[in-house]
Order: sequence, then C-alpha cells, then structure tokens
Amino acid sequence: MFGLIAALVAVLAIGGAAPAAADGYGNGHGNVQLYQATASANCDNVSLCGANLFGFWAWAVFNADGTVQGEVTNCGHLTKAGAPGLAGAQHFHIDGHWTIVNFGPNNPWIVITDEVDTASGGFLGTGTVVDIPSEFVPVGPAAKSHLSLAQMFFGFTGPGVTFNVTVTPMHTS
Repeated sequence: MFGLIAALVAVLAIGGAAPAAADGYGNGHGNVQLYQATASANCDNVSLCGANLFGFWAWAVFNADGTVQGEVTNCGHLTKAGAPGLAGAQHFHIDGHWTIVNFGPNNPWIVITDEVDTASGGFLGTGTVVDIPSEFVPVGPAAKSHLSLAQMFFGFTGPGVTFNVTVTPMHTS
C-alpha cells in the first residue's frame, strides 16, 4: 500500500513540475471555445425503430469564430443474423459552422448550419467525405444543460430507447 501511495506522489510531482502547453487543443491558435456538447442515443426496440436499430455517440466544440469540430460514431444493430439494416460502427470527423437561434424569449439554441463529415473506417471506408452545405440541426440550449429524450421530444420515451444531450459553456462570459 505504501508503495502505491509513493508511486502516485512521484507521478503527481513529476507531472506538476513541468506543465505542458495545450495549443493544439482548446483555445489555441487565436480561437476561443464557447461550448462543448456531447450526445448519445440508442434504440434497441424493434417496435419503435423497426429493423434499423442503432446507437450513436458524439462530441463537438463550438468556437467563437463560428466553426464547429466534432467526432461522431454510430453503430447499427441487427435484430438477427441476415436481417435488414446496417451492422457495425462508422466513425466521422466533423468540420462545419454554427449559429445561435432563438426559439422564443430567452431560449437560445446552438444550431449547426453546415458540415463536412470525413469517414474513418466502417462501411464507408477511410477518407470518404460527405458534404452537407446547408442544414438546420438544433444541438441544444446555448447554456449549461442536460436534456433527455423526453425533454427533447415533447415527453416521448419508450423502453429500449435513450437520447441524451449535454451542453457545457466554456468561455461565454
């Protein structure tokens, strides 16, 4: 037990002795992060999603210059071997733009307005580019928030179905 504590102290001491710059991430290169958002969804209910059972996991950063970068992985689930629908995972790197749209008084939301998705592995292979030059994709409130399926879709929920979005303001003051 003493050896473990000594090792942790040594690692913390070494790590704290020389802080490293993180210019390649966050607020480097003259840009400022305003929000980070995560989202996840899963549908394992054939009666609600049919044969197209799925899950996805996403993370994105929304910058002060109006750009957004993110990572998304989605996965199709088969109901049985040979059933219709996609099987396996597909990953995308996302680059695009965003804006704030008011959905009523004091209800500003982050909305993605365009994106270029670059595939990495999966059924599309690596390097396949999907260009979406114009879209309107509400992400979540432009404020600290955690929303569930029922909150996002007017009370809808069901067994085997989840959807969650979390928005974290970074440098918005």
